[in-house]
Amino acid sequence: MATFAKGGDVLIMRSFIAERLSIGTFYNPHLAEELLSDGDLIDHLSMADPPAAEDALFPRIREKFPLLLHDYLGQLADPLSDHALERARSLQQLYRGPWIAEHFQCLHTEDSKYTLDYVFPPLYTEDFLRRFVANARRLQDFVEAPLVMENIPGFFSVEHAQMSEAEFLQRFFEESGCGFLIDVPHLWLAAHYQQRDPREYIGTFPLDRVVEIHVGGIEDDRDLGGPWVAPTRPTREILELGVWIAKRAPGLRAVTVDQFSPSLTGNVMFESVAMTKKAFGVDKALGKTAQGGAGVQACTPETEAIVQG
Repeated sequence: MATFAKGGDVLIMRSFIAERLSIGTFYNPHLAEELLSDGDLIDHLSMADPPAAEDALFPRIREKFPLLLHDYLGQLADPLSDHALERARSLQQLYRGPWIAEHFQCLHTEDSKYTLDYVFPPLYTEDFLRRFVANARRLQDFVEAPLVMENIPGFFSVEHAQMSEAEFLQRFFEESGCGFLIDVPHLWLAAHYQQRDPREYIGTFPLDRVVEIHVGGIEDDRDLGGPWVAPTRPTREILELGVWIAKRAPGLRAVTVDQFSPSLTGNVMFESVAMTKKAFGVDKALGKTAQGGAGVQACTPETEAIVQG
């Protein structure tokens, strides 16, 4: 079975960058031309959707960038169908990334009568833990690639929970052999709505299992009446928390800026990656953004102020 050892070392698949952290973002097809014209700023791309049949630039994208499978593969609270497993394996064979990703999420009820919002977390119970572990193992075995699991933001608590989210994740990683894709904005939001200090809250999670970090923007949501994730530049606090996590994650291999939206602009995408590289000390390849070359603007004063603190 392709799994991660404690500390995040991949036992079967090779990393796409061996000598340093890989800093990347999500593939937004409407920005494909800008991605292809970029130098070496972006190290990898995460794939939230399969390439569309009309995406004529995807073959060149695949040649230029290492790709990470970050699609919806299935609700791991329930057994995956044969179709879902075959689809996951086909996508992984197309991308050939060092790991695949899924989420601790529930999208629909067991009888499939009702569909829920994608950010609805599972119940943190012994039964759900057993189901997630069994189905994660089956997915890894079938696809023959290590699996990383991403935390879901907790907006409210449920009385039926038998353990905390942190304990649920700790036991899941120990029993499944999966790696941890830690989403910093998701944890910041959970801490915010529980009125807890973010570092104190995040420190309860199994950071020694972290393989990949997600950073991203947070903005006030009018419907929610409070902050929520947004396809904007990472905030200074999110980047600082990401670096704080990285210092406690010996198996960390990649940092991904989580921006996937048709409204995303090339300048915001490139600036966000440049900010992230600078925050994490990956200064080797700031490419055209750092140099202010043609096609990509250098970081704005506002962006530079966020990175500098």
